[in-house]
Amino acid sequence: MILTRKTLSRRAVLRGAGVTLALPFLDAMHPALTAERTTAAAPVRRLLIVEYSHGVVDDRWNPIGTGSDFQLSESLAPLARHRDKLIIFRGLTSSPDRTKADFHDRAVASFLTGCEPTLGKVQVGTSVDQIAARELGQDTPFASLELGTQPVGPFGGPCYRDAQTNLPMEENPRRVFERLFGDGDRVDPATQAMRAADDASILDAVMERTAGLKRQLGGGDRNKLDQYLDAVRDCEQRIQLAARRPAVSLPELKRPAGIPDSWPDHVKLMFDLQALALQADLTRVITFALAPESSSMTFPHLGLSMQFHEISHHNNEKDKLDALARINKHFSDLFAYYLDKLEAIQEPGGSLLDHAVVLYGSSLSNPSIHSQRDLPIIVAGGAAGRITGGRFVRIPGVETPLTNLHLALLDKVGVPTDKLGDSTGSLNRLEV
Repeated sequence: MILTRKTLSRRAVLRGAGVTLALPFLDAMHPALTAERTTAAAPVRRLLIVEYSHGVVDDRWNPIGTGSDFQLSESLAPLARHRDKLIIFRGLTSSPDRTKADFHDRAVASFLTGCEPTLGKVQVGTSVDQIAARELGQDTPFASLELGTQPVGPFGGPCYRDAQTNLPMEENPRRVFERLFGDGDRVDPATQAMRAADDASILDAVMERTAGLKRQLGGGDRNKLDQYLDAVRDCEQRIQLAARRPAVSLPELKRPAGIPDSWPDHVKLMFDLQALALQADLTRVITFALAPESSSMTFPHLGLSMQFHEISHHNNEKDKLDALARINKHFSDLFAYYLDKLEAIQEPGGSLLDHAVVLYGSSLSNPSIHSQRDLPIIVAGGAAGRITGGRFVRIPGVETPLTNLHLALLDKVGVPTDKLGDSTGSLNRLEV
């Protein structure tokens, strides 16, 4: 669809009673095109990070073969449909001081910063997501989102605004939804309370404006808008269902309203909210922690009764290795769900996944010894044609800093950076 003039502002929103709903990127928002100048605007680039704790079982996680001639392993099998958009890395380390013993506090602090934590006070370094957010966040309502599924615990989260500021990770889907679709950064408490009381949808408040907007759009844009609004409604309904469940008495646990009982459902809902935020261009930088460092969560849906942390200290015991491998595969399945969501969102020139950079990995490799060497890392997405996927890359040795990859990712999203933590130079392995 070629337009001779700009018909709809990129920052257009739908306003209703106490709410502001951002819109997805529509054809009607394309920059004005003329017969002399018919090139589309440069794709929006995003940096997305999905991090998890407690490492992997190497011989069940590592692909078979190297380069483009590889086969996905048992633990990575759920990612098969996205194989050609993945670069799988081994050989990177997040241990800035190799003379120290690796441990949980060092692992979470250095994963995105490349800096050592200082005992007794917060003194780390700015994380890669926040470096990206300073630049990419200038054009969006939210510079970045930091999300999780549990409280970060005593070791904190992986995101640092600066050396002294460890950012909290929001775990409640309702608060995420209200932050994204409330009126600006603040949500009117009275309006939110009224809407929660009668289960009214945020879409009800903008329905009249939605009908008026549709009359201005072409058929393709109307379909895009309908799909987006359906996704908003679906997230709302799932959050409302979680909030209405009866209270359950649990010792020493405060259950926040709006969090699903099922952990996989919680993760998927958080991924859905991220996809909506990206589709509406509310943010271009998101960090999501599947499980915090030293997590003691359990996986009853996988038939496992042991706690995650206990499983990770496997000492090569078969039952624990089997359990950790099942968890690794489960995480891959959830990550594949996220990539499915990003692939399904079409933009000019490709999918959102084609234009994004997605870093997926664990802060530990062999959790039984808390190893921060030879980390299991995956880069997904295309960075608008600047990344070549479908490869398994082994970095020689285990001493190359993970921050070298971070520098390369920053460059691919248009935020070139000379130094990050313990980096020694940009990792030149993202293109063939």
